[in-house]
Order: sequence, then C-alpha cells, then structure tokens
Amino acid sequence: MGDNLEAGFTPRHAEAWHRAYLEEKSLSFRPWGAGQPYPTSSLPALIASKCAERQGEPPFVRFHVALFRAFFGECRNISDCEVLFDLAKESGLNMEKFRQDFDQGSLEDEVMAEFEEGRNRYAGWGVPLVIIGDRYPVVGATPIEMYRRPIELCLAKPTD
Repeated sequence: MGDNLEAGFTPRHAEAWHRAYLEEKSLSFRPWGAGQPYPTSSLPALIASKCAERQGEPPFVRFHVALFRAFFGECRNISDCEVLFDLAKESGLNMEKFRQDFDQGSLEDEVMAEFEEGRNRYAGWGVPLVIIGDRYPVVGATPIEMYRRPIELCLAKPTD
C-alpha cells in the first residue's frame, strides 16, 4: 500500500472523520422495497460529488451526507440526475455552477482516472473497498465495527 503508510492522513482528515462519526449517529438505513428504482450506476453520484467538491469543503460535506442519507435512509435513486440536482439544491449548493460542472463532461474523466488509479494500486481487493488513512483496507460489506478500529487508530496517531 505504499512506502509510507502514514502519508496523507492529516489533522484536517481527523477532524472531518470525527464530524462524519458524529453525523453517522443521525443516519439510518432502510432496506429498498420491491418496485423502488434502484441505482443502475454510481457514476452520476460520483460526478455530482466532484461538482460539490468544486464548491469547497463545507458544501461538499453537506452534499456527501445528503447523498448517503438519500441512498441508505430514503432509498432514492442516486443514479438519477434529477435526484442529484434535488440533493444539490437541498444542500445549498450554487445550482448554476453545479449544473455547469455536471454537464461539462470532464469530471467523468476525472472520476474514471481515480477509479483506474485505485484499481491499479489496490489490485486484488474486493468491492467495496475503503482505505482508511491510506493504510487500513476494509473490504466488503462489513459491520460498522470493522470501520471504527482503523478510524480510532488514525485519530489516535494523525500525521501531518
């Protein structure tokens, strides 16, 4: 996983993960019902996340949480562009900029390049794959406890 397992995890990351942990307590999971439109691809949501990221960290965090809440708690189809635009609006994003960035097409290339980079770097790992602190892989649909320990380790020893 790289020569320096400590690289990339900063105090800013620790703070963001702490906020995510606090937010997690208010998130819920609801199973999808029969007949509900399930997402056909994660690509539109990933592109939308890049659009939100271009508006700064606070807008991105709001959108990111809204996206997870929509998928896991509200069973909304996050491969539907209209759902993504609604989430962007609900998150207080600049909609003119969001739509412009979403429609331009270059962000799909950026998402796919990151996908290829991850696939090359972590070849042989399963899906989903979450790398915590650039040093702890969590593979597959695992209980939340499997995420807590690596996060606690990163928070206990953040790097600059």
